[in-house]
Amino acid sequence: MNKNNSSVLIQSRRKFVRRSAIGLAACMAPFSCFGFPNPFDWSKKFQFDVIVIGAGAAGLAAAVEAADAGASVVVLEAAPKIGGNTLISGGFYSAVDSKRQTQQGVEDSKELFFEQTFTFGGEHADQELVRHLVEHATEGLEWLEKLGQHFKPEVFELYGAHWTRSHIPVLPLGYGYIRTLSGAALSRGVQIKVEHLVKDFTVKNGTVTGVIVETEGGRHEFKADKGVIIASGSFAANNELVKQFAPRLSDLTTNNTPYSTGEVMMAAQKIGAQLVDMEYIQCLPGCPKGKKYRVRFHNDVSSFIFLDHDGKRFIREDAPRDELRDSVIALPQGYAYTLIDGVGFKKAGILVQKEAVLALEGGEAWRADTVGELARKLGMQPEILEKTVEEYNEGVRSRNDRLGKKITPQTLEIKKPPFWAAYAGMTLHYTEGGLKINKKAQVLDKENKPIKGLYAAGTVTGGIHGKNRLGGNGLADAIVFGRTAGQQVVLNDKPKE
Repeated sequence: MNKNNSSVLIQSRRKFVRRSAIGLAACMAPFSCFGFPNPFDWSKKFQFDVIVIGAGAAGLAAAVEAADAGASVVVLEAAPKIGGNTLISGGFYSAVDSKRQTQQGVEDSKELFFEQTFTFGGEHADQELVRHLVEHATEGLEWLEKLGQHFKPEVFELYGAHWTRSHIPVLPLGYGYIRTLSGAALSRGVQIKVEHLVKDFTVKNGTVTGVIVETEGGRHEFKADKGVIIASGSFAANNELVKQFAPRLSDLTTNNTPYSTGEVMMAAQKIGAQLVDMEYIQCLPGCPKGKKYRVRFHNDVSSFIFLDHDGKRFIREDAPRDELRDSVIALPQGYAYTLIDGVGFKKAGILVQKEAVLALEGGEAWRADTVGELARKLGMQPEILEKTVEEYNEGVRSRNDRLGKKITPQTLEIKKPPFWAAYAGMTLHYTEGGLKINKKAQVLDKENKPIKGLYAAGTVTGGIHGKNRLGGNGLADAIVFGRTAGQQVVLNDKPKE
């Protein structure tokens, strides 16, 4: 392909990506802001059965379940929009699914799901919580589908998932979850309030009775007759907390929203809640410090390879996420590159393609018609990168990768132009530590006793993933424990009739 034709192809791709992005925005316009008015009369006090803190997947799932159990529910969100990190997540959901997996020839079981989740977490997680997650993940998937969430018919092996059980939503990222769950909540009479920052908890006779909220109108008290559910997300955007608990990672960027501050978690600690696993923070490939663009070529382990600055692979791409993090950080430059071919680029989807085109225009991604040409653009010796790619392709063909990557029928050779590369630094993604809970989603104190009236779900909790979270388990965790919290807060530990 000559240079002029290549330029025309890039321009066509840019136009296609931009048109698709505009079309996507138009189709989602009713939900693009996910903001809600705040018509409260501040001359009154506000009393509900259940208060949910945080309007991501965990909080909204809790609100729907509590409302279905007959409770009056309010969701308080600190940001000006709902969705939290769910909205900007990859949207992948891991669960055993005989319907989809069988069609692809994938064998799976809840026991295998448990074993992998616990083992790859360093055997550090609370086994009771892991068991609850894997036993109810499929049920959570089916519940989402009944509410109107749509998933593609194929499952795949997400980066760091270690098995082909990750479900892909039809709508990109976390839009489908937030649209589905917020719609379900509103239809059940749940009140959702943005720009309501929870500062403190009110406690009476050892029972959490409500929260103190800060808004533009001042500080106000919300009361909860049955309980409060914390689903306020991670602390990955709070550099002071990262320095305190995981200082070696404090110099990294984060892909979390700026509202991922951990303030509510720390307010719960002040009333006696126990924190666990706070030193464990998961990272994903993203912007190196000082760079602008994140290109997610790494999502599908069947389609990409990692490269160091010489053009050599240095770790198998399906290694545990904590090992991948440490290997990339240990490189002399502190970051790596990801490489895919034209087939992998097409498989990556329109949003990743958009990320790549924007990064290409910004000088932080590279495209070439040959591997050698790509190497020159990256400042590598062409013969080294060409040898790396050929050795990898030979490993795919022989089903024997030299670094030990698992080769499946879905694993692709890297051979069809154009070839793409992008920066792959490590960015803070998921704080695996947080509030200690039991399988009823009750928050535990320092003596491992439930704090009456206080529940938690989602990234604000710890103990579920151990030292390393499997890819796709984050949203499964949010839905499973969000639903559990919403059910249990209404039951108030009374057995179901």
